Amino acid sequence: MLPESLPILKELSLEMDMLNGWMPNIQYPIRLRFEMNDDILWSVQRDQIIYVGPRYVDSMEMYKKYLSTYQPTKNQTDMMEAILKKQRQLRLFINRPLAQRHFLQFDSDFESGNLDFAFQIRSNEYNCYMRCDSNSRCSHSWYHFSIVSERTQTIRLNICNFSKHRSLYQRGMKPYIGINGIWKQGGDNIVYDQKNQRSSKLSFDLNVVNGQKIFIAYGIPYTYTQMMQFIQPFGYTVLTKSSAGLDIPILYFGEPKKRTIIVTARVHPGETNSSYMMEGFLKYLTSPNGEYLLQNSQVIAIPMLNPDGVIAGNSRTCLQGMDLNRQFSDPDSNNTPQIYQIKKMIEKLRHPPFVYIDMHGHSLKKNLFIYGPEYPIFSLNYLKCRVLAKLMSEATEVFRYWSGIWRVQPNKRNTARAILNQEFKIVNCFTVECSNGLYYLGSQQITKEFGILDFEQLGQELLKQIQILLEKEIKYIEYQKDRLKNRKQKRVNPYTNLLQQIQKDEEEHQIQDEDEILESESSEEEQKQKKKLIRKHQQPRQSQLRKEIQCRKSFVSDRKPRSQDKSLDRSQISQRPFSPYKAFNRSVSSSRYVNCPSKQQQLKQRLSNYGFN
Repeated sequence: MLPESLPILKELSLEMDMLNGWMPNIQYPIRLRFEMNDDILWSVQRDQIIYVGPRYVDSMEMYKKYLSTYQPTKNQTDMMEAILKKQRQLRLFINRPLAQRHFLQFDSDFESGNLDFAFQIRSNEYNCYMRCDSNSRCSHSWYHFSIVSERTQTIRLNICNFSKHRSLYQRGMKPYIGINGIWKQGGDNIVYDQKNQRSSKLSFDLNVVNGQKIFIAYGIPYTYTQMMQFIQPFGYTVLTKSSAGLDIPILYFGEPKKRTIIVTARVHPGETNSSYMMEGFLKYLTSPNGEYLLQNSQVIAIPMLNPDGVIAGNSRTCLQGMDLNRQFSDPDSNNTPQIYQIKKMIEKLRHPPFVYIDMHGHSLKKNLFIYGPEYPIFSLNYLKCRVLAKLMSEATEVFRYWSGIWRVQPNKRNTARAILNQEFKIVNCFTVECSNGLYYLGSQQITKEFGILDFEQLGQELLKQIQILLEKEIKYIEYQKDRLKNRKQKRVNPYTNLLQQIQKDEEEHQIQDEDEILESESSEEEQKQKKKLIRKHQQPRQSQLRKEIQCRKSFVSDRKPRSQDKSLDRSQISQRPFSPYKAFNRSVSSSRYVNCPSKQQQLKQRLSNYGFN
């Protein structure tokens, strides 16, 4: 007989499945796995390691350390009591080496910190490795740690495992340095180069002072705790709980009416500038300047869509290793509850939202710009979705209109601006992209760095232009109603001037590109002739089109209906009219083809029209 099987412990049966990324229907603590750096860590000599960062086993252990207000549910505590017994014996990272005592003390054991380890390679040079996103292998761009030195000297730091081979560091950006709560870009001798096929390295010099604590980060940090303190006076409600059990707050301003404006931020944890833009947006909205917007619309704001990733110090993903901005096509109520609830909220609205804005940060471009939906060129929405970008470009030089993209690339088909525009017909559905560190002023020919006040002012300016857009929309609806009542009365369409100006700018932009191509390929005399031909003959002449239409009509009018009798002789087949499915034989003598020019004559006539003999 076979031996009896061992009893299955219910509280331990899901542990291995959770390690592989599977999540049950009941919310449990999410197991955290971090990879990529272990091989490098074990290859380094033990006397060179000066810092080893924390790696928490699960989300509940991390939240207990960082969040004073965190209260796990009963299911989570019951599950953890059983799992912790086994973790004490088989801890996931039990034999990590200890750091050696050094005069330079690194630290990242705080909210949004993610330094994995650091080791000394020379007397004043150190290699630092970022902790990768939890349960992921590809995202390395956000870093946040602190340094306290026992000496005053200049050191060189190498952050070695960036996942992108291009960055704003190659165009003048510097790391953000925080001293006594003041954040500015700093560092000397900035070098960003490709280390190998998998990663790139950022190197810079830094002056450290004895006893002074210096924070170093990719962007100005903005934590979950900081966000909760800011929205406390507004009286928020909870949209849903994250997959790890954190509250995701949502703010409602104004009464529910026909027009709804939805604004979200921090779907990617490393894009902290979007949170500062959201602060400026909400400050301006709650001031007396936002009264008109609140009287005519309802504003819904979700300041932080991915609090789990923000606390863990992830760059792009949530704790499960998923990019939440690629989950809008088919969100899951368990793994991506915030995305699922956003779509349910929009479905319950009486009318589609007037504006949907998702705030992001960009790691390659400068300035502020917009990514919008895609419409065919003959549609009115092709121009209407560009109105907000045009208003922003006229309001501030920091906004760059031509950096925007108005099409949906294949890798962006599951984003918020693509799916919500497609499913709910939201014309003004945008991704507002702000550079992570730099903006260029064309009038002064200089590049400047972004600060906290700059991000907040951009959020305020965005709300101002949305308010102007709303005014134009209300006037446009009134214009349409009056036009139906009295069609003879002439009134000014509030959108006409803007739409014509946008269309004119895009045509001039295309002509300018053609001019640049011509200048690079030909001499001055040839340029003048070719410019005239391109602008004069971009489309066939109307007379030529009329001749072709008349010629085709003659073919159709001279045709005879086919005989229904299938028993035809060869003589009858030869006398059948011209068939469009067969090549036409010009040698056939027929009076009905006399007025139609031959193909050679048509070709010569077209060439002569375009200036060729």
